[in-house]
Amino acid sequence: MPKNVPSLKPRELLRILIAGGCSFLRHGKGDHDIYLRIVEGRKRIAPIDMGAGELSSPYVIRIFRQFGFTDQEIDELLANR
Repeated sequence: MPKNVPSLKPRELLRILIAGGCSFLRHGKGDHDIYLRIVEGRKRIAPIDMGAGELSSPYVIRIFRQFGFTDQEIDELLANR
């Protein structure tokens, strides 16, 4: 598991995810937006809670995992933010 994953604001997490190859798919229910990442020819889809003030570290890690990011990719994306 990656170390030192910070809690992030939703917009900051989206900026990192877009840099990692994710793209907006559609609006979901309530304050959620659905994002998509294609990994090895397979679609990975995850909802992001845009209404939250700040997303906790476990939530951020769970989102990265849903999109199929490896520990190394997560560390690189967070280092480049």
